[in-house]
Amino acid sequence: MPVLSAFTLAAAACGSPEIVVRSEQPEGPSWFSLVVDVTANSGSGLSLATDAEGNPHLAYLALPEETPEGEEAPDPLAPTLPAVMHAHLVQDGWTRGPVAEEQDVDASNAAAIAVDADGVHHVAWTTAQGVRYSSNAGGEFAEEPEVVAETTALGVSVSVDGRGAPWVAYYEEAGDPEGPGALVRVATPAEEGWEVETAAESSAPEEPAATAIAITADGPLVAFGSDGQTLVARQRGARWASETVDEDGGLGVSMALDADGVSHLAYLTGTGDVKHAHPAGDGWEISDVSAGATAAPATIAVDVAGVHHVAWQTAEGLAYATNAGGDFTEEELPGSTVGGAWPGVGAGAEGAVYLAFHDREDTELQMVVRAEDEPLLAVPAPEETVGGGPAPAECQPEGTELAVAAEGLAFDTDCLAAPAGEAFTIEFTNQDAGVLHNVAIYTDQAASQALFQEPPFPGPETVVYEPEPIEEEGNFFFRCDVHPSTMSGTFVVAGAEGGGGGGG
Repeated sequence: MPVLSAFTLAAAACGSPEIVVRSEQPEGPSWFSLVVDVTANSGSGLSLATDAEGNPHLAYLALPEETPEGEEAPDPLAPTLPAVMHAHLVQDGWTRGPVAEEQDVDASNAAAIAVDADGVHHVAWTTAQGVRYSSNAGGEFAEEPEVVAETTALGVSVSVDGRGAPWVAYYEEAGDPEGPGALVRVATPAEEGWEVETAAESSAPEEPAATAIAITADGPLVAFGSDGQTLVARQRGARWASETVDEDGGLGVSMALDADGVSHLAYLTGTGDVKHAHPAGDGWEISDVSAGATAAPATIAVDVAGVHHVAWQTAEGLAYATNAGGDFTEEELPGSTVGGAWPGVGAGAEGAVYLAFHDREDTELQMVVRAEDEPLLAVPAPEETVGGGPAPAECQPEGTELAVAAEGLAFDTDCLAAPAGEAFTIEFTNQDAGVLHNVAIYTDQAASQALFQEPPFPGPETVVYEPEPIEEEGNFFFRCDVHPSTMSGTFVVAGAEGGGGGGG
């Protein structure tokens, strides 16, 4: 996708301090928003991993949306829901599809993903019956997932060893009231089925429950919580041994390995503090990241420079901190993350940071990306790839100063028109306070090729876009990248009919 414009450079325009002109050149690292999947209720229980090139890969759940009383249920979708989904961003475009369809999953379940050195995707998830696994080692995800275990499972995680073999960790709730509340289980493929062993005993998992597994130079390492403490279990020959990382922790743990293979944990305390730990000497060094976490596990990524990126869920939405300056410091996120849930963070190439999340209000999977220069502005292609659509007969160019407004998650027009081969502007007024919108122009509704695109910004604010002239005449397509299902229209490029200077 050609990137014709990027971040925001404020400047006075038309003598009004309330109008800014968007520059085509970025000025330092910034966040911008994009939509990954709008299929039904997408994005809960998500997991994010990056491949060897730094491309993000997501595993998540797509659940049916509730049908209001008195309305008919929608026609069956492809994939058949509920489903476990996979999406990845490669060469500036999103590809997504089902890992497994018709799964017995709901919002209490979760998925986990790992990508090995050969680019094979390994996905594990919990269902009402237990733990399931699938990979695309054969080119596509298998039609039927593998049964890892038939049990009551929580907090699934997955990693891959140097041979490309998956390791799956999870809590198994114990049924003996006099025994441990749960077992921390680790499963690996065997000649027939999966071999499951116990890595540790724990108290009954508290929400947000999570395990985290990684394959280190010393073998598999599993992080988990028990009795308000964060612990790790290491495999020592045929046995597993546990050690305490932090006596004040225990919830929502995640793990990332740095370039040297050192493990880094992010986790929560019972009071909502966010903490980080890594090995130091014979123990663990603990750092305070922030506070106010709730409802979902923490998530961590470490980039090639050793910078840590930690994200978590709060009562208001999402939060993010980095130790790029030495100590962990929170950084303001775009307004699209307000109300977001279940974050997943990843470190990409050239300093890019990916933060994916479930938008509970719009029931869709979104991502914000932090980049220095020429950020990826990819957006998902809809299921149907049709043309720009017919334009109303009265929608013809009437000048070079176009105008459109957004209010209530809708544009005030479904057609804009500009003269072919002439410079034009679009005055865009976002009237939705705190809500991210933008105006992007594509060749058609497939949104596979952008003619003009700017990052979304929160309202209320007015900007004046300055796209490059479009030489070819025809009916193209415009939309808001954050809310494409409700905010779109036809963009007409034709010979000018008049010189009145009005909007399309």
